[in-house]
Amino acid sequence: MSESELLPLSELPAGSLAIVMRIEGHPELKKKVLEMGLVPGTPLVVQRKAPLNDPISVAFRGYELSLRIYEAETVMVKKVSCGGCNGECNKCWGCH
Repeated sequence: MSESELLPLSELPAGSLAIVMRIEGHPELKKKVLEMGLVPGTPLVVQRKAPLNDPISVAFRGYELSLRIYEAETVMVKKVSCGGCNGECNKCWGCH
């Protein structure tokens, strides 16, 4: 995968589906974000963004997490799209 496919979580619009690829930044902030459960390989959906994009609400692993903009900027993701199954395939995590 090329670096051009990765972007910060903070840049995704509401409704976007993505997979966490890595966490960047200061070691203490990186540890904090990882402890929140945003580890590489985690699929997520951007639920909503507040005015000025702060905070950003994401859903993954059955719960919702709000991140400050500076936290979301450390999470590098790969945007993915849904296959359009409308939740009928029971394999997709983003359609429904």
